[in-house]
Amino acid sequence: MVPTDVAAEIELLRAMVGKYFPIYDVKVNAQSVQIFISPDTTTLETSFDSLRKEMNEKKFIPFLSHAGGEYTITVVRKGERNPMGMWVNVILLCITFVTTILAGAILWAGYTNTSNFLTLNNFTMGALFFAIPLMTILGVHELAHYLTAKKHGVAASLPFFIPSIPPLGTFGAFISIRDPIPNRKALVDIGISGPIAGVIVAIPVFIFGMILTQQSPHYITDGNGGFATTMASMLSYFLSSFFPLSGSVIVHPLAFAGWVGLFVTAINLLPAGQLDGGHVARGLLGDNSRFLSYITVAALFMMGLLVYSGWLLFAVLIFFLGLRHPAPLDDLSKLGAKRTVLGVIGIALLLVTFVPVPIFMEPNDYSFSMHINGADNATIAPGNSTNFQIWVNNTGNTNETITVNLQAWEGLAAYVYTDHPISGNGTSQLVYALPYQGNSTVLVKAMVLNTASQTTRVLPIYASSDSSFQNHLNLTVTISG
Repeated sequence: MVPTDVAAEIELLRAMVGKYFPIYDVKVNAQSVQIFISPDTTTLETSFDSLRKEMNEKKFIPFLSHAGGEYTITVVRKGERNPMGMWVNVILLCITFVTTILAGAILWAGYTNTSNFLTLNNFTMGALFFAIPLMTILGVHELAHYLTAKKHGVAASLPFFIPSIPPLGTFGAFISIRDPIPNRKALVDIGISGPIAGVIVAIPVFIFGMILTQQSPHYITDGNGGFATTMASMLSYFLSSFFPLSGSVIVHPLAFAGWVGLFVTAINLLPAGQLDGGHVARGLLGDNSRFLSYITVAALFMMGLLVYSGWLLFAVLIFFLGLRHPAPLDDLSKLGAKRTVLGVIGIALLLVTFVPVPIFMEPNDYSFSMHINGADNATIAPGNSTNFQIWVNNTGNTNETITVNLQAWEGLAAYVYTDHPISGNGTSQLVYALPYQGNSTVLVKAMVLNTASQTTRVLPIYASSDSSFQNHLNLTVTISG
């Protein structure tokens, strides 16, 4: 500390502290003034908070500590901070809005199976059903932090949005806390307010998205090796159960925006460093929260190596930003039941919104099943015919094309149809589309020619899908004399 009048400044600090606590010693060094007090522990928390607010107006920061049986208040001068204009927030907001609209256009084009996403309709619908809902979730999350910080007398910036490439379009948003956190209660309040507010918005966004998905399901039709999909958290899985859908359906971009909002909540609630979960953990556990931070980062590294490589990035970021959370000015304050409940809510939110593998590639499955509806054998006299009915069911996860082949014998003609009843021209090879979760009835007509001699023939039916997945059945035809 380098004041213009050291003695006068020390007396000013003594006078301010003396208004709230008895003083029995003062120690001065180059950077701070340490004042030893004999507080009434029943009023310690409220008295210190009043002192903190008074000192903040004079550009001082007090730190309360208790060690060796002595209570001390260490006072340092508040550093000067160059004010940052809102232009940075506005520029990042505009860039992120553009990148999320771009991501939304790509998502909408995929949802409607449009080959070219560079259309006005895609950008409009992408903004309406993805960019605006997602940025609203993130904005409400950060605004809750901002308002809670202001409530506790802590200076904070407006949200800074972080742009990203599709499919998300953003890495989220954050606010800058510009004052030390006053106490453990404020740590919990500030940390948990954002996730709770964000989830309150994300849940209805996800629900409305699932309603739209159910009303107009779009099935995955990619035939080029697989498709990207997301893993459901416990919360999104529970919400999805109210909107049953068959098979691999492309979720509406609005539902995906809600899913991203829930996933961002989980990321922020990780109990490490200065994430929201780190604030809550520091408030609940005090300095012991550093061990939980170490465990969390180690777990992220392990998951990054074994489960999902994206966790490595988060682990590295948390590591370099700092594993230990700074102590609040009053680290002796008690939480009380309300903040303990909020901490439990934070743990519960983390558990129900976290997913170990957020996005992964689902391989295409072209499997299908075949079975005969009725008897698989018949006795036919020359000049007559019989029909066999075969059911084909798409048991894979995408639309596919089925090719059915059959091979007749000498004196035995066979044709395959998909019409009811048998009419028109039959064929020995039938190629037709079988949609996802679809089924069809294939009719086989076996006709014994007049030239056929008495015998028993096995009529094989072969079928294959786009990926050459094969099934076959055998029909038995006995030619009567």
